Amino acid sequence: MRLRELWWVGLAVLGVLACQDSGLDPGAAPGDDLGVSEAKATATRIYATEASLELSFETMGTFETRNGVRSLILHATANRYLEHVFSFIPDDGFGTANIISERRFEVVLPDGPELHEILSGRPLFIAIDTFTGTPTSYTAKIEVYPRFFDFRGASALVIDEEVDPVYVKNAEGNVVFRGRVDVAADALAVTAADGIPSVSRMDADTFRLDWTYSAVRPAMDPHTVPLVFDASLTGGTTARKTARLVARVTSLELTTGDAYEVWPTPGCYPGPEDCLNALPEEATDLSACGSYREVLHCLDARRACQGVPREPLVLRPVDSLPLEPARAVWNAGSNSGTWHYLEPIESYITPRCPTERVTIQGVLAKLAGTHPGMPAVEAGVLTDRAGPGQSVFLSQTSYGDGRVLLAALDSAATAGEVQAWVATSEEPCQNCHQFAHWTVLYYPFRNLVVVLRGHTGYDS
Repeated sequence: MRLRELWWVGLAVLGVLACQDSGLDPGAAPGDDLGVSEAKATATRIYATEASLELSFETMGTFETRNGVRSLILHATANRYLEHVFSFIPDDGFGTANIISERRFEVVLPDGPELHEILSGRPLFIAIDTFTGTPTSYTAKIEVYPRFFDFRGASALVIDEEVDPVYVKNAEGNVVFRGRVDVAADALAVTAADGIPSVSRMDADTFRLDWTYSAVRPAMDPHTVPLVFDASLTGGTTARKTARLVARVTSLELTTGDAYEVWPTPGCYPGPEDCLNALPEEATDLSACGSYREVLHCLDARRACQGVPREPLVLRPVDSLPLEPARAVWNAGSNSGTWHYLEPIESYITPRCPTERVTIQGVLAKLAGTHPGMPAVEAGVLTDRAGPGQSVFLSQTSYGDGRVLLAALDSAATAGEVQAWVATSEEPCQNCHQFAHWTVLYYPFRNLVVVLRGHTGYDS
C-alpha cells in the first residue's frame, strides 16, 4: 500500500487584507500582527493506492444541510469508474456514501450519534466496487478529527493544530475534544459565533481548551468563521490570534482483503490498562491514560468481566485443524539432503478474565512445565509483530515458505497485537547439521496462544 500526500502552504498576506477577509475588527491589540498566516503546511488531499485503484480524499470536510440535518460531507475521487460505494463500521452501516459522478463519491455523516462516533476516533470503512481494474472490490478506512488551521495573528500565541478526543466522564458520552494554546499570559479568552471551548490553565504558559461534542460541532460549522484568541500577556500587553477549526480526514488506508482482518478492532493495551488501574475510582478525567478509544476499550474489557469469576493463567487446548493446510505447505519439499519439518501446531486459549494480565512471559512459563525439551526463555528472543519474521516457520527461506502460515495465523487470530518468542538451537546430528526451532505467539485481543516447533537440517 502506498500513501501520498499533496501539500499546500498558506501565503502570507498584508494585515489589512487579512482583516477584511476574516471579517475581524482591524483594530488589532498591541503586539498583534493580524494577517500573517503561521499555518503548518496542510494536506489538501490524502491518497492511498492498492492494486489498480488509486483513491484520494479531500482532507477538509464541510457542513451542509441534508434532509433537514446539518451533516459533515467528505469528498473522494478514484481513478476507476465506480459501480457501488457503502460506508460502515463493524457489523453496521454507518453514514451514507453516494456516487456523485463516474469517479467521485461523497460520504455524509449527519450531526448526532454517527458524527459523534467518527469524531471521537472510530474509523469509518467504505466498501468500493469498480467497473474496471483487477480486482474490482476494495475497502477504504478513514479517520476524521477536529483540526485547527489558518492561524493568523500574534506569534506570542501558539495554537496546537490537534484537537483530540479524550475520556472525561460527562453527560455527552464521556468524550471531551481537547486542544491547547501555549502563551505566557495571565489570562486567555476565546470568542466565536458558536462553539466556544472551556478554557483552563495547565501551567504557567499553557492553556487547555475543552469542547463537548455539542460545542465542537458548531465550532466547525461553518468552517469559514474563525475562533478568536485574546491573551493578556505577562508583560502587561495583549495579543490576539485567530484560527479556524475544521473536521479533517487525517488518515486513509486501502485494502483488497477482509477489512475486519486487516483492521481488527483493538483491545485493551497494557499501558492504558496499567494507568487506569493506578487511578482512584472517583477519577473523572482519564485522559492521562491514552486516547478516548484506548481508554474506552479498556473500560469495556473491565465491564465485560464484572460479575465473572477471575481465573489464574491456564492454557486450554483448542483445535488447530484450520492451520493444517498451511503447515502442509511449509513441510512440502523436504528431502534427505535438506530437510525441514513442522510438528502439528498447538493452540490454546487463556482466561478471558484473568486474575493478572497475561503476558508472553507468563505463557512461556506455563508451556515450560508441559514441554520438557523447550529451551529456556533467555535462549530465545522476545519480540512483537515485527519479530515473527525471525521465525523460520513464518518467513520465506530455502526450507519452506512461511508466508502462507503467517497469513493463516493472522486470519485465525484476526491479526491485531501479537507478542512472540523465537528460539533456535543446534541438535546432535551425525555427519549433518540439525536445528530445533520454537516459535510461540500470543494474541492478547483473542486470548490465543499458538506454538510452532520443528526442525531443519542438511547433510555435511
